[in-house]
Amino acid sequence: MPAATTDERRRSFDQMAQLYARARGAPPPELLDAVAVFVPPPADALEIGCGPGNASLPLLERGFRIHAVELGENLAAFARERLAAFPFTVEVGKFEEAPLQTASVDLVVCSSAFHWLDRERALRQVVKVLKPGGALALVWGSPRRTAEDNRVDEAVQAAYRAHAPEISRQTVDRMGGKVDEIGQAVCDTPELRDFETRLFPQTHLFDRQRYLDTLATFSDHATLPAAQRARLFEAIGEIIDGQFGGRVERHSTARLQLARRR
Repeated sequence: MPAATTDERRRSFDQMAQLYARARGAPPPELLDAVAVFVPPPADALEIGCGPGNASLPLLERGFRIHAVELGENLAAFARERLAAFPFTVEVGKFEEAPLQTASVDLVVCSSAFHWLDRERALRQVVKVLKPGGALALVWGSPRRTAEDNRVDEAVQAAYRAHAPEISRQTVDRMGGKVDEIGQAVCDTPELRDFETRLFPQTHLFDRQRYLDTLATFSDHATLPAAQRARLFEAIGEIIDGQFGGRVERHSTARLQLARRR
């Protein structure tokens, strides 16, 4: 069976709104506090790809008013219902094609979604919608490999080799390269200035089910044929139970890329 296309992977998130909301969670509070210091609320924000509202909710709680552009109809509906008590609106569509009002927001924010966009067109939209002095905040998560992480990775690779060799650690490494490229593109955008990156280390404890639920929210896993994914997840679950006593500790770094509109 041919591998999923980029568009199929991008649209796979729309079928997992509840799972994504539960398994992924919000960016770390200290990262969101940094955004609120950079652009003090109350303020108007545009969110790119809000998903089920995992980043939207804590930003709204900090005093932002958010309008979001979300590709997935199911995700947008989930976020709209979840955030009904807040100043939150969402439209369905591609961010690159959204009819945005010039110089209308203080903040454009995007959590773990900007790499799915046409970079050049998306940055033109960012420049258009930001007020002078407004800010762009891109939020990312990436592995932070400790000795324990390497031990878990090496163990579960046996399951991938047996059941999904098309998914590998190199996929994660390529994602890190994309984030760096996006940062460089922001730096190279003449209308944006003062680019900086801030890092926030995190530690996560997973039991078997939470680990598998989290894997299921990644597009390369979500787009596997159902039977293949079930075999892979069963093998990974057996490794977590058999070699790690049913719990694994993973480490990551939340990365915040900031820039300001001239």
